[in-house]
Amino acid sequence: MIKEDLNSKIADKNVDINKYVQMITVDAQLRDKIVHMMLSDRNIMVYYHSYYIIGKASEERPDLFYNYWGDFVSLLDHRNSYHRNFGLTLIANLTKVDKENKFLQIFDNYFKCINDAKFMTASKCIQNTAKILANKEKIRKPIINILLDVDNQCDFPEKQKALLKSSIIDVFDKIYNEIDDKKRIKEFVKAELNSISPKTKKTAKNFIFNQIITEKDH
Repeated sequence: MIKEDLNSKIADKNVDINKYVQMITVDAQLRDKIVHMMLSDRNIMVYYHSYYIIGKASEERPDLFYNYWGDFVSLLDHRNSYHRNFGLTLIANLTKVDKENKFLQIFDNYFKCINDAKFMTASKCIQNTAKILANKEKIRKPIINILLDVDNQCDFPEKQKALLKSSIIDVFDKIYNEIDDKKRIKEFVKAELNSISPKTKKTAKNFIFNQIITEKDH
Protein backbone atom coordinates (compact mmCIF):
# COMPACT_ATOMS: atom_id res chain seq x y z
CA MET A 1 0.00 0.00 0.00
CA ILE A 2 1.92 3.06 -1.24
CA LYS A 3 1.78 6.28 0.79
CA GLU A 4 -0.36 8.27 -1.67
CA ASP A 5 -2.89 5.46 -1.91
CA LEU A 6 -3.07 5.12 1.87
CA ASN A 7 -3.52 8.87 2.29
CA SER A 8 -6.41 8.99 -0.15
CA LYS A 9 -8.09 6.02 1.51
CA ILE A 10 -7.74 7.50 4.99
CA ALA A 11 -8.93 10.91 3.77
CA ASP A 12 -12.12 9.44 2.28
CA LYS A 13 -15.13 10.75 4.19
CA ASN A 14 -16.57 7.22 4.14
CA VAL A 15 -13.41 5.54 5.43
CA ASP A 16 -14.09 2.39 7.44
CA ILE A 17 -12.49 3.35 10.76
CA ASN A 18 -13.12 -0.05 12.34
CA LYS A 19 -11.41 -1.85 9.47
CA TYR A 20 -8.24 0.15 9.97
CA VAL A 21 -8.45 -0.28 13.75
CA GLN A 22 -8.34 -4.04 13.23
CA MET A 23 -5.57 -3.74 10.65
CA ILE A 24 -3.20 -1.68 12.78
CA THR A 25 -3.54 -4.01 15.75
CA VAL A 26 -1.86 -6.75 13.71
CA ASP A 27 0.29 -4.76 11.28
CA ALA A 28 3.04 -2.81 13.06
CA GLN A 29 4.26 -1.18 9.84
CA LEU A 30 0.81 0.14 8.98
CA ARG A 31 0.35 1.25 12.59
CA ASP A 32 3.54 3.27 12.36
CA LYS A 33 2.45 4.87 9.07
CA ILE A 34 -0.93 5.96 10.41
CA VAL A 35 0.60 7.37 13.59
CA HIS A 36 3.01 9.34 11.41
CA MET A 37 0.11 10.59 9.27
CA MET A 38 -1.70 11.83 12.35
CA LEU A 39 1.42 13.58 13.60
CA SER A 40 2.65 15.11 10.35
CA ASP A 41 0.11 15.18 7.52
CA ARG A 42 -1.28 18.63 6.73
CA ASN A 43 -4.58 17.40 5.28
CA ILE A 44 -7.20 17.68 8.02
CA MET A 45 -9.14 14.68 6.70
CA VAL A 46 -5.98 12.58 6.85
CA TYR A 47 -4.82 13.54 10.32
CA TYR A 48 -8.32 13.55 11.81
CA HIS A 49 -9.29 10.14 10.45
CA SER A 50 -5.87 8.81 11.46
CA TYR A 51 -6.60 10.06 14.97
CA TYR A 52 -10.01 8.34 15.02
CA ILE A 53 -8.31 5.08 14.08
CA ILE A 54 -5.50 5.45 16.62
CA GLY A 55 -7.85 6.70 19.32
CA LYS A 56 -10.09 3.66 19.08
CA ALA A 57 -7.21 1.20 18.68
CA SER A 58 -5.28 2.66 21.62
CA GLU A 59 -8.35 2.40 23.81
CA GLU A 60 -8.71 -1.28 22.94
CA ARG A 61 -4.98 -2.13 22.86
CA PRO A 62 -3.03 0.63 24.62
CA ASP A 63 -0.02 -1.70 24.94
CA LEU A 64 0.55 -1.44 21.19
CA PHE A 65 1.00 2.32 21.37
CA TYR A 66 3.08 2.84 24.51
CA ASN A 67 6.23 3.18 22.40
CA TYR A 68 4.65 6.30 20.84
CA TRP A 69 4.33 7.97 24.23
CA GLY A 70 6.87 10.67 23.41
CA ASP A 71 5.17 11.43 20.10
CA PHE A 72 1.81 11.82 21.79
CA VAL A 73 3.29 14.01 24.53
CA SER A 74 4.74 16.33 21.88
CA LEU A 75 1.18 17.02 20.71
CA LEU A 76 0.39 18.83 23.97
CA ASP A 77 2.44 21.78 22.72
CA HIS A 78 1.26 21.63 19.11
CA ARG A 79 0.18 24.94 17.55
CA ASN A 80 -2.98 23.26 16.28
CA SER A 81 -5.58 22.77 19.02
CA TYR A 82 -6.94 19.67 17.27
CA HIS A 83 -3.58 18.01 17.76
CA ARG A 84 -3.45 19.10 21.40
CA ASN A 85 -6.83 17.41 21.82
CA PHE A 86 -5.45 14.26 20.20
CA GLY A 87 -2.54 14.23 22.63
CA LEU A 88 -4.79 14.62 25.66
CA THR A 89 -6.95 11.66 24.67
CA LEU A 90 -4.20 9.35 23.52
CA ILE A 91 -2.07 9.91 26.61
CA ALA A 92 -5.08 9.24 28.82
CA ASN A 93 -5.66 5.97 26.95
CA LEU A 94 -2.05 4.94 27.53
CA THR A 95 -2.11 5.56 31.29
CA LYS A 96 -3.68 2.11 31.56
CA VAL A 97 -0.35 0.54 30.58
CA ASP A 98 2.00 3.20 31.96
CA LYS A 99 4.03 0.84 34.14
CA GLU A 100 7.02 3.20 34.01
CA ASN A 101 4.93 6.04 35.48
CA LYS A 102 5.87 8.37 32.64
CA PHE A 103 2.71 10.37 33.29
CA LEU A 104 4.25 11.80 36.46
CA GLN A 105 6.90 13.47 34.33
CA ILE A 106 4.31 15.29 32.22
CA PHE A 107 1.72 15.93 34.94
CA ASP A 108 2.08 19.73 34.87
CA ASN A 109 2.33 19.88 31.09
CA TYR A 110 -0.83 17.81 30.74
CA PHE A 111 -2.93 19.80 33.18
CA LYS A 112 -1.78 23.16 31.89
CA CYS A 113 -4.27 22.40 29.10
CA ILE A 114 -7.09 23.10 31.54
CA ASN A 115 -6.19 26.73 30.81
CA ASP A 116 -5.63 26.30 27.09
CA ALA A 117 -6.28 29.15 24.68
CA LYS A 118 -9.12 27.02 23.26
CA PHE A 119 -12.10 26.21 25.46
CA MET A 120 -12.65 22.88 23.69
CA THR A 121 -9.12 21.77 24.57
CA ALA A 122 -9.64 22.66 28.23
CA SER A 123 -12.87 20.67 28.16
CA LYS A 124 -11.08 17.73 26.52
CA CYS A 125 -8.42 17.84 29.24
CA ILE A 126 -11.07 17.60 31.95
CA GLN A 127 -13.06 14.86 30.22
CA ASN A 128 -9.98 12.67 29.87
CA THR A 129 -9.16 12.87 33.57
CA ALA A 130 -11.82 10.20 34.15
CA LYS A 131 -9.53 7.65 32.47
CA ILE A 132 -6.46 8.91 34.28
CA LEU A 133 -8.20 8.80 37.66
CA ALA A 134 -9.28 5.23 36.96
CA ASN A 135 -5.79 4.16 35.91
CA LYS A 136 -3.61 6.20 38.29
CA GLU A 137 -4.93 5.65 41.79
CA LYS A 138 -1.81 7.05 43.49
CA ILE A 139 -2.22 10.51 41.98
CA ARG A 140 -5.97 10.88 42.31
CA LYS A 141 -5.72 13.46 45.06
CA PRO A 142 -3.67 16.09 43.15
CA ILE A 143 -5.83 15.62 40.05
CA ILE A 144 -9.03 16.03 42.06
CA ASN A 145 -7.52 19.12 43.70
CA ILE A 146 -7.00 20.68 40.27
CA LEU A 147 -10.57 19.93 39.20
CA LEU A 148 -12.04 21.32 42.42
CA ASP A 149 -9.95 24.46 41.97
CA VAL A 150 -11.01 25.05 38.37
CA ASP A 151 -12.00 28.67 39.05
CA ASN A 152 -8.37 29.47 39.87
CA GLN A 153 -6.83 27.05 37.39
CA CYS A 154 -8.13 28.75 34.26
CA ASP A 155 -8.77 32.25 32.94
CA PHE A 156 -11.96 31.70 30.99
CA PRO A 157 -14.98 33.99 31.39
CA GLU A 158 -17.39 33.06 34.17
CA LYS A 159 -19.92 31.42 31.83
CA GLN A 160 -17.30 29.15 30.32
CA LYS A 161 -15.92 28.20 33.72
CA ALA A 162 -19.46 27.33 34.77
CA LEU A 163 -19.81 25.10 31.71
CA LEU A 164 -16.49 23.36 32.40
CA LYS A 165 -17.88 22.34 35.77
CA SER A 166 -20.45 20.18 34.00
CA SER A 167 -17.60 18.08 32.60
CA ILE A 168 -15.94 17.99 36.01
CA ILE A 169 -19.12 16.71 37.66
CA ASP A 170 -19.39 14.04 34.94
CA VAL A 171 -15.84 12.93 35.79
CA PHE A 172 -16.64 12.80 39.50
CA ASP A 173 -19.78 10.79 38.78
CA LYS A 174 -17.76 8.14 36.94
CA ILE A 175 -15.23 7.58 39.73
CA TYR A 176 -17.18 8.70 42.80
CA ASN A 177 -17.46 5.25 44.39
CA GLU A 178 -13.69 4.81 44.21
CA ILE A 179 -12.86 8.10 45.93
CA ASP A 180 -12.20 8.35 49.66
CA ASP A 181 -12.74 12.07 50.10
CA LYS A 182 -16.36 12.33 48.98
CA LYS A 183 -17.22 15.31 51.18
CA ARG A 184 -15.40 17.94 49.12
CA ILE A 185 -16.86 16.57 45.90
CA LYS A 186 -20.40 16.69 47.29
CA GLU A 187 -19.84 20.29 48.38
CA PHE A 188 -18.51 21.19 44.92
CA VAL A 189 -21.52 19.63 43.20
CA LYS A 190 -24.08 21.14 45.59
CA ALA A 191 -22.64 24.58 44.90
CA GLU A 192 -23.48 24.07 41.22
CA LEU A 193 -27.17 23.40 41.82
CA ASN A 194 -27.62 27.12 41.21
CA SER A 195 -25.07 27.39 38.40
CA ILE A 196 -25.46 30.08 35.75
CA SER A 197 -24.97 27.28 33.22
CA PRO A 198 -28.23 25.36 32.63
CA LYS A 199 -26.21 22.30 31.56
CA THR A 200 -24.10 22.34 34.72
CA LYS A 201 -27.13 22.87 36.90
CA LYS A 202 -28.80 19.84 35.33
CA THR A 203 -25.63 17.75 35.65
CA ALA A 204 -25.35 18.66 39.33
CA LYS A 205 -28.98 17.72 39.97
CA ASN A 206 -28.51 14.37 38.23
CA PHE A 207 -25.36 13.68 40.24
CA ILE A 208 -27.10 14.38 43.55
CA PHE A 209 -30.11 12.29 42.53
CA ASN A 210 -27.92 9.37 41.44
CA GLN A 211 -25.99 9.43 44.70
CA ILE A 212 -29.20 9.51 46.76
CA ILE A 213 -30.49 6.47 44.86
CA THR A 214 -27.15 4.67 45.27
CA GLU A 215 -27.01 5.37 49.00
CA LYS A 216 -30.58 4.09 49.44
CA ASP A 217 -29.67 0.89 47.60
CA HIS A 218 -26.82 0.33 50.04
